[in-house]
Amino acid sequence: MKKSLLVILMITVMVCVISGSCFAKEGDGAKAYAEEQACDAEMNKPVICDKDYPEWGFRAHSWITGTGSNTIAHTQLIDRVNGMVIKEINTRCNYVDPIFDCSGNN
Repeated sequence: MKKSLLVILMITVMVCVISGSCFAKEGDGAKAYAEEQACDAEMNKPVICDKDYPEWGFRAHSWITGTGSNTIAHTQLIDRVNGMVIKEINTRCNYVDPIFDCSGNN
């Protein structure tokens, strides 16, 4: 009796293992990788701020590049009449890299 229960148990385990591999979704790994790539692309988008000052005759275009100690804030003052850059300032920020949670589990 003990031997027949062991054989039935072994057959049940083998059937579960085989059926589990048959029912597993094939594209789950690719989907998770694509979501991770989309999250990375969102984090690496430059932060851009455009302000218009018509009363003073110029507009300001600002953006941030880099991360962590390589973060640089750029600002350009642009003449509204001819579109030429009046002044450009590039400032190192030395920020610490933030930890982003892109899983959506807030």
